[in-house]
Amino acid sequence: MAAPNEFWLLTVPKEGQTPEATFEKLRRHTDGASQGYLIQVPSLTVGTLNSLMSLSEDMDKVDASIESVVRKVERQYAEVTPKNRDPLLVDAVPVDRYLPSFVWEHAKYPHRRALPELVQHLRQTVSETDDELKHLASTYADKTQKLQALKRSSGKGRGSLSLSPLEEVLSADDVAKAKAIDTEYLVTVAVAVPKAKDQEFLKTYTEIAPDCISSDSGETCSPAVPGSAVKLVTDGEASLYALTLLKGRHVSGAYEGDSWRPSGFDDFVPRYTTAARSLGFVVRPFAYDAEKVARTSADRATLEQECDRLHASIVRWCRSHFAESFVAWIHLKIVRAFVESVLRYGLPVDFLTVLLVPRKYKEQKLAEALDQMFAHRHTVGLVDDEEDDGYRPYVVQKCHALSAAA
Repeated sequence: MAAPNEFWLLTVPKEGQTPEATFEKLRRHTDGASQGYLIQVPSLTVGTLNSLMSLSEDMDKVDASIESVVRKVERQYAEVTPKNRDPLLVDAVPVDRYLPSFVWEHAKYPHRRALPELVQHLRQTVSETDDELKHLASTYADKTQKLQALKRSSGKGRGSLSLSPLEEVLSADDVAKAKAIDTEYLVTVAVAVPKAKDQEFLKTYTEIAPDCISSDSGETCSPAVPGSAVKLVTDGEASLYALTLLKGRHVSGAYEGDSWRPSGFDDFVPRYTTAARSLGFVVRPFAYDAEKVARTSADRATLEQECDRLHASIVRWCRSHFAESFVAWIHLKIVRAFVESVLRYGLPVDFLTVLLVPRKYKEQKLAEALDQMFAHRHTVGLVDDEEDDGYRPYVVQKCHALSAAA
């Protein structure tokens, strides 16, 4: 079955007839299976048989190389535009209108240049487009990846409540609600609590590490300040609380038996942290860098602007360079048809170039019509192709103007 944007580039020997009569004969054979258009091709330079043979051998590779760039531009355009995007245009019209009205661009591709030079010029033009696309796509991908990483790592609820920096999980309002302190005697910590243990934590946080603090009378208690637990955020797995603890106390030096214990600071926080962890609660320092958050926010805004600018640039670039590379590809196909036709039909040059657009479900019928039309022909050109399994007594290139991505 013929795809909607499939076209066949065909050369038809005139066999002593006028161009009009030759085209009319082709139309009669193929009209039920395709729509045909006569393509005006300038008088290209034939050159020598050796140069044609050498060029013919290289044409598959050059054609595939240029088409691959056309497809890359299509894919890039599809990746950066919505599904209801505007179609890619060539000379301000869709490709299905450009092809039937093809006109050789003499200023870009002088037709009297030697064919190898002309092909090299076409290849070089598209190669430069490929290099530009690689650079532009790489830059855009790098910026968008950085922006996505920044988005993932910033803002409330973006990371693990028990592991991620607080700047990634708390908003400024959350921090204000915590009323965090860090004095000589008190310090605020963050506690990640599994959601299933929320109520347990609220009932027991003042009972964790109950013998951490002891009085001269022998009474003991936890360093957690009663009533200080404040829920800041919650996600699907846990809640994050702010909790105030007694930091510790200074201990004077004293003899313990025959040994002297020097003075020091008895830190309550590590002991509370260890005891809490055994119950499934993760105690963390309440470290929140507001300046870092401001820098991250500024970096994100800058990256968003850069991505927007690059996005607009790459969309414009794809539109203009698709047209340029597609035009180069069609010119290459015209040259390829010319070279293969001279080798197939012989000299002097006496053939038409025709664009056939197969009708829906008529591809097989079109092939049969062409085989019937050229059934009387044998290998009469400069090259014997009878050993080629894909041999046809005419020259045809079957192509798709656009890929599925477009």
